[in-house]
Amino acid sequence: MKVPPPEHPSEALGYGDDAWSDEASIERELRRVGEICHQCRRCLPLCPSFPKLFELVDATDDEIAGVSMQGFDAVNELCFHCKLCYNHCPYTPPHEWDVDFPALMRRHQAARARRDGIPLTRRLTTRTDLLGRLSSVAPAVMNFANRNRISRVLMEKTIGIHRDWIQPTFHRETFTRWWRKRPAQAASDPHDGAPAPGENGRVVLFTTCSVNYNDPAVARAAVEILEKSGVAVDVCYERCCGMPFTDTGDLDAARHNAERNVADLLPYVEAGATVVVPGPSCSLMLKAEYPKLVPTDDARRVAEATRDLMEHLYHLAREKKLSRAWPTSLGKIAYHAPCHLRAQNIGFRARDLLRAAGAEVTVVDACSGVDGTWGMQARFHDQSLGVARDMVDRIAAAEPEEIATDCPLAALRIEQQLGRKPLHPILLLRRAYDETGA
Repeated sequence: MKVPPPEHPSEALGYGDDAWSDEASIERELRRVGEICHQCRRCLPLCPSFPKLFELVDATDDEIAGVSMQGFDAVNELCFHCKLCYNHCPYTPPHEWDVDFPALMRRHQAARARRDGIPLTRRLTTRTDLLGRLSSVAPAVMNFANRNRISRVLMEKTIGIHRDWIQPTFHRETFTRWWRKRPAQAASDPHDGAPAPGENGRVVLFTTCSVNYNDPAVARAAVEILEKSGVAVDVCYERCCGMPFTDTGDLDAARHNAERNVADLLPYVEAGATVVVPGPSCSLMLKAEYPKLVPTDDARRVAEATRDLMEHLYHLAREKKLSRAWPTSLGKIAYHAPCHLRAQNIGFRARDLLRAAGAEVTVVDACSGVDGTWGMQARFHDQSLGVARDMVDRIAAAEPEEIATDCPLAALRIEQQLGRKPLHPILLLRRAYDETGA
């Protein structure tokens, strides 16, 4: 197969470059990469985008040349940016063919957003901090509305979120409110055997909108375990990482959040702290997307200082700095490894830590079919469930006592399909420390 080289190497293109946003350049790259994918077809089972692409190619005698831009738009609409195809593809950089399908889909999506605009209903779903702040004022009302069938039907008809999609729970005491009321970390008693605060490093916890508003127990458990291990903890969360904006192609809004978060986090990084993030989509955003959105040394420094929560705890354990006082058995756990965690190529660190704490862990490395807001939408609901079927079947087959996942959206999909609420691995690890097993 003879394939022309890319006009611009994918790794060299920043989100603000003229070449990145040029529509003619995007079409040429869609056809170049589409020809490679057509000849390979290795990614056929991963998501709906590839079957759609190959269906369009096979429907014309001209193959990739016969696919219209409207057809490529349809392929792009089915991409939910799980990034699995990048690790699956044999032609990613530094291969001479330089195939980065997720990056190309992001370019195409941003071009479509500029061309067609972003519907108001889609914009509303990306305003996670606004929704979180409003919902935390009267969480009982919001939680009732999110579970009431009539309001869910209205929600589907107005903003397009499927009536069967389980909405997250909101809390009056967000993690930020809890942290502000909490006394300062006290120095350890030198006779109790615990390391002093800061003896084993410093972290700044970027709690994420999901944890802050919907699952504050995750961040509280992280603080407790880190401090138990002699790590000094600061918290810096003022706004969403910006990942939801990328779901709609609103890169200006994503860049705005990225710039402000970089400015907020940089002083902690300069003081020697590691940025710790308890959600894989958000840690991936800080690590991989911030240097593209904000191509500065400051953004690169923040990205390089960022770790996913369980990744950081694993490194502490390797350095003999993590407390291993685990009196409670965790039993049999099915651990779902999220796509955006696997995209970071850091290993299954939650699995490793849970096993170290005595759990019997079955790893389920299959996609939940949600990834941002795509799987919530009524128009993609059936396709999303099709993607998630393997994950659901494998979890059920494991017959676990508990289900764990780092991804809050995967947790909602699992709860929707299996009727069981998964826990973030940090909550199970916290349980292992508790002599009562509570």
